[in-house]
Amino acid sequence: MESRHRDMGCRKGDRRELKVLVMSDAHIFKCDSNNTYWCPTAVHGFDFWKRYLEVFDEVHVVARVKHLDTIDEKANIRADGPGVSFIELPFIRGARGYLKHFFSLSRLLKQVISDEECGIFRLPSLPTFMLLDQFKQYGRPYAIEVIIDPKDGYRYNKIAQFIMTRRLKKECYQANGVSYVTRDFLEKKYPSYSIVHGEDERHFDSYYSSINLQESFFFRDRTFGDFGEAPLRLIHVASAINSDIKGHTTLLKTVRKLKDENVNVTLSCVGDGDLRPHYEAMAAELGISDIVSFKGLFSKKEDLRNLLINSDLVVFPTQAEGLPRALIEAMAVGLPCLSTPVNGIPELLPPEYMFEPFDVNAFAEKIKALRANPAEMQKMSEENIKKAEEYVNSKLTLRRNEFYRKLANLAAKKQ
Repeated sequence: MESRHRDMGCRKGDRRELKVLVMSDAHIFKCDSNNTYWCPTAVHGFDFWKRYLEVFDEVHVVARVKHLDTIDEKANIRADGPGVSFIELPFIRGARGYLKHFFSLSRLLKQVISDEECGIFRLPSLPTFMLLDQFKQYGRPYAIEVIIDPKDGYRYNKIAQFIMTRRLKKECYQANGVSYVTRDFLEKKYPSYSIVHGEDERHFDSYYSSINLQESFFFRDRTFGDFGEAPLRLIHVASAINSDIKGHTTLLKTVRKLKDENVNVTLSCVGDGDLRPHYEAMAAELGISDIVSFKGLFSKKEDLRNLLINSDLVVFPTQAEGLPRALIEAMAVGLPCLSTPVNGIPELLPPEYMFEPFDVNAFAEKIKALRANPAEMQKMSEENIKKAEEYVNSKLTLRRNEFYRKLANLAAKKQ
C-alpha cells in the first residue's frame, strides 16, 4: 500500500492545509515502471479527482489498483497529478472476491487513514462501507456521495441488495453531509439528517451529477431527415460490461426483432469488460453480428463525442442507475434517447421515451416508429440539448463547491 502525505504543520496562507480522504469504487492501473496511475476511461481521470481541489489542498484517493509493467497511454488516461495521490487496495473484483479476501482487506483498511482532516465516501460499495466504519472511529467530519440505488445495483444478489439498502439508509442519516446524483429520487429513499430535520452547522445536503460536461462537448447542428435506404444508427454506451445491468441482452434481442421486421438499423456498443465476449457470442447466435459492432472503451472524450455525433439514436435499457452520465453526454450532442424509468432517468426523459428494462417489443416498436418520423427525432434532439444544459460543469461546480466548503469548514473547526 502506498500513501503520500505532507506534514500536518504545513500551512497555506494563514490557515492549515486541508487534506481529504476520498474512497471510490474506481478501477485504477499503476504503471510500475514509472509509478504513475491511469484509468481506462476519462470517468476517473485526473480531471475527475481535481474537482475536490477546488476546496481542499490535497486529495488522497483510496481505490483498487492493478499493477502493470507498462501502460498503453493511448488507451488509458492519467489519473494522478498535482495534489492528487492514490492509496492502493488490492484489485479485487466481484462478491466472491470480497468474501475470499474480507479479513485481509479489513486489516489493510485499518492502515489507510492518516492525517486527513475529513473524508468523502462514494457509496454504495462494500470496501467503502468498510473504510467508513474505520473513519468514524476518528471522530472527523465526513460526507457521502450517493451515486446509485443499491436496490437496483445489486438486484442480482438479494443478500447484498438487502444489506446495502439498509446500510445506505443508516449512513445517509448519520453523515455530516450527503450529496445525491439525482434531484429527488435518491433523496426520498435515503434521506439525510438535514432532509429530515433541516440543515444546521453540522448537517447539510445537496445534489449534483458526477459528470464533467464542458460547453465544448455540445453539438447543436444536428438535423434529421428521411432515412430512405440508410440505416438508423443505434448506439449504447456503458463503461463496464461485467453484468447484464446495462441491458445488453434486451438491446441485442431488440436488434434481432428489428432485423426480423426488415427495419434497417445498425448498433454500436461502447464499453468493455469480462462479459464482452459473451455478448459478442450472443450477437453471433442471434444472427446480427453483421450489424452490431463492439467498440471497446474510449480514453479520449473527443473520440466518444465523434461516435455519438455520427449516431442517430441512443437505446439504453439499463436496469440500475443513479443519473447516467452516458445518457447526459448523448443528450448534449443532440441525440434522441430511449431508456428505462429507473432511479434518476425520469429526471432526464419524458415518459413516452422510457420502457421497462426487459420489454423488447416496446423498444423495438418505438425505434421503428422513430425511424419513420424524423420530425419527432428532431424535436427530441432539441429538447435533449436543453435538458443537458442543466448539467454543464460550470453549473454543477457551484453546487459541488458549496457542498465541499461546508465539509471543509467543519474540518477547519476541528483543527
